[in-house]
Amino acid sequence: MSNTNRYPNRQSTESTNGLASSKRSPGAQGGDIDNERTASSSSSSSPPKSDSNSFIGKDELLVYFKRQLKYFEEWHLKQDWLAFHNHHYDWWMFPIDEISSRDATFQLPRDVILDLKENREFISDLRRGVYLMVSSWGWDIEHGRCFEKLDDKQKWSYWPVRLYKAGKCMWLFEQMDYYQSLKKLAYYIKDERKEKLDFFSHTKKAKANVIEQWNEMERR
Repeated sequence: MSNTNRYPNRQSTESTNGLASSKRSPGAQGGDIDNERTASSSSSSSPPKSDSNSFIGKDELLVYFKRQLKYFEEWHLKQDWLAFHNHHYDWWMFPIDEISSRDATFQLPRDVILDLKENREFISDLRRGVYLMVSSWGWDIEHGRCFEKLDDKQKWSYWPVRLYKAGKCMWLFEQMDYYQSLKKLAYYIKDERKEKLDFFSHTKKAKANVIEQWNEMERR
């Protein structure tokens, strides 16, 4: 399967070097939380209530996914990096095979994963979504490094759970170039910025670490 991204890459041109971070970011709370910061339906999808023990279904998932990608494109075009930081979308934008604070609503069954792997449009859009989100953090996922020129608010936003889900999603859908780039980002945050990458795992019902979870995933 080709990993080609059919979208052209765009990035900011204002000057600030390196992957910065913002202590006041709303992502500082960490974890996969229910406290939505979606101000209106015009800027983000409204997730189902967190009381479902069954998967939402592939078609419904794709409705949420496609709608969110449109918001991503709008935010990126406007260089509205805080919109990426402030809104919640992990469940449907980077779906994985684990439960979350939405229970099993967005937990991908094996047959759906296999089906979506063969959906070239979905894979291309999925890669685009990851590219846009990590660009808001100042990370050039195509080259595995920080963008040389960044806006003031284009910085790491203290969302380890979001980084974990994006990475596992890339692993599940066999987008290994993006997965390896996200690993480089994780180690950059850990080793260069000396920041922890802990989050609350609903699967483990305990605190977990992004890199440790990925390493465990790779050993299976």
